[in-house]
Amino acid sequence: MSLTIESVKTAIKIGTCVAYTGEAKRLWSMNWDNTHLDKIKSNAGRIYLIVTREEGGKGVIKKIGKSECKGGMKNTFAFYQGGLGGSPSIRTFGIHHLISTEIKENAVEIWGIWSKPVKVQVPGLFEVTEMMVTPSIHCMEDACRNDYKEIMGEYPPWNFQERGTPWPEDVQIAYKEQVANRATDSQRKEKKEQREKRKAEKIAAKNAKKQKSGAVNI
Repeated sequence: MSLTIESVKTAIKIGTCVAYTGEAKRLWSMNWDNTHLDKIKSNAGRIYLIVTREEGGKGVIKKIGKSECKGGMKNTFAFYQGGLGGSPSIRTFGIHHLISTEIKENAVEIWGIWSKPVKVQVPGLFEVTEMMVTPSIHCMEDACRNDYKEIMGEYPPWNFQERGTPWPEDVQIAYKEQVANRATDSQRKEKKEQREKRKAEKIAAKNAKKQKSGAVNI
């Protein structure tokens, strides 16, 4: 038996990962589905599913994860998009690389499931009060992963920690190079000063051009 995204009844597709060709330090970027912006920006606890799909094929669930950070799903995937910059964990770095490799041949989709407040009885010191409470995102994550494992017999391929398996060798090698080439504090400070200097020079040149143009018109 297999479990594809088509069998999942609680998730909605909110975006796709596409190759990035700009100047930022990344290999791919998100293409969000604007019809679900309210969900994408929601701060509610959420489960994300990274799904790959061959042309004309069914969606294969590669990873099940959770997030509660502010800024919604956009911010959740901002971390993955920035997996080549700063000081990322091997998880953030590794997922970035796995997605970049996958999109060379297949589509990579992002699906989401959001927590919803439920009515519960909360006991206080003197009485029990009825409240709307949001379920723990950890419980949702466990439920989703266990549902997957019950059918597939193991956790999704990119849930390396839960599977107890190492990251692919090429990811480990690339991550070691990333750490080895990581800029020191002094190097970062120097780069920042250089950027500010170039910015100041551009502004000065622009102002000089305006002054020169004004003098000519007189």
